Amino acid sequence: MILLDNPILLIIIMILIVLSTVSIIFAIIAYGKYDDLNKRYEIFMKGRDAETLEEYFIDLQNDLDHLVEDNKKNKESIRKLNRITKRSFQKLGFYRYDAFEEKTGKRSFALAMLDFTNSGFVVTCQSLGDGTIIFLKEVEVGSTTTKLGPEEEKALEIALGQRDKYED
Repeated sequence: MILLDNPILLIIIMILIVLSTVSIIFAIIAYGKYDDLNKRYEIFMKGRDAETLEEYFIDLQNDLDHLVEDNKKNKESIRKLNRITKRSFQKLGFYRYDAFEEKTGKRSFALAMLDFTNSGFVVTCQSLGDGTIIFLKEVEVGSTTTKLGPEEEKALEIALGQRDKYED
């Protein structure tokens, strides 16, 4: 026999037999995994509750289209709200004081109301014993053309964030 006379040839044949056996085992395992995957694929393609995969994707696309449209509407609404907010009064400064040195109590006040551009007004209400005096001064971009009293200045500084509202 030629096989028994040549040990190298015998070793090569044994290695080939082992490799062939290992290859067959791997092929059987791969086929089993393929079969499981194919079964799952078939179940997935049949759909659920009589709904096909195509209908499912069409519904997803429709939902996405609605979300995109809603997103556009929401962005436009936010833009409108931002424009409105910039024009509304959003900065307030309030300062209470006694206009007549502890004769009437702290019933007088200065109120500054400003918008996004620091424009608005300062209203001062001085309480007298038997009446009230009200002053209104316009504010443009954080300053006025008329002279402000010290209390009005404090209210404006509070509104502008330059002074703490509890600071005296």
